Formats: sequence, structure tokens, C-alpha cells
Amino acid sequence: MPAEGAAPAPPFGARLAYARRRTVLAFGAAVATGTLLVGGTFAWYAYSRTHQVLDPADYARLRLGVPRAEVAHLLPDQAATDPPVERAPTPPPEGADCAYYRASGELFTAVPYFRLCFDGDSDGDRDRLVDKAVIPTAGEMHKERVR
Repeated sequence: MPAEGAAPAPPFGARLAYARRRTVLAFGAAVATGTLLVGGTFAWYAYSRTHQVLDPADYARLRLGVPRAEVAHLLPDQAATDPPVERAPTPPPEGADCAYYRASGELFTAVPYFRLCFDGDSDGDRDRLVDKAVIPTAGEMHKERVR
């Protein structure tokens, strides 16, 4: 029996409805948070991959010996952070500063990469392109071996 002046306890059905509402809200908040995290991750992946693309026509225009300063406007904002260096046709020149760029902005598929190596001497105009290479996809490499 409730104490005098105290409100009576709500009926069982009202408590059950309140508990259901709280459970639905908590579940909805968890789903919304997960959706935001997955969406944000995908957006960052797409942004970073599409800002690592060197146009194949720009790659073809690059000539060995040209200073980095002259070609900087052709290069993407970002270099690839996870290039397939193990598939490179040749090792990079010793002491060179190499950057890798995607050859296409396609997502969730294997794409070739371009490797550009500069002599690494950033003093004056001696920072010149000393090597450039195309790194094929694993599928392209397999086709070459089968032939």
C-alpha cells in the first residue's frame, strides 16, 4: 500500500510500454550511429581514392629529367598510401623519393598505379624526375605470365 500522499504506481501495461519505447529508441540510436560511421568511412575512402589519381594522359606527358616544380601542377593532391610496391616491374632507383598514384578513380576494383621517382634533392632545381613506371594490377601480371 502506497504511503499517504505518494502517487500510486503506474499500471504494469504503462511500465511495459515505457520500457518498449526506451528499447526502440536505444536500438534506433545504435542503428543511426552505425549508419553514420559506415557512411563516413565510405565517404572518406571514396574521397581519398579519387584524390590519388594521376590522369594517364598527364603521366604520358612526363619526361625524365624534368624538375618536380615544373610538373607539380599535374600531380594529384595526395599520393597513394597503400601502393602495390611488390608488383613494380623494377625496383626504384636507390636514394630516390618515389610517389605512387592511382591510374583510375574507380572504387572497389584493382587499378594500375604510376610510380614517379625524383632524385630527392629538393635544393634548387636538382629535384628531377629520374624514373617513372606503371605498376600493373595482379590480374594483368597473371595474364602476362600465362602468355
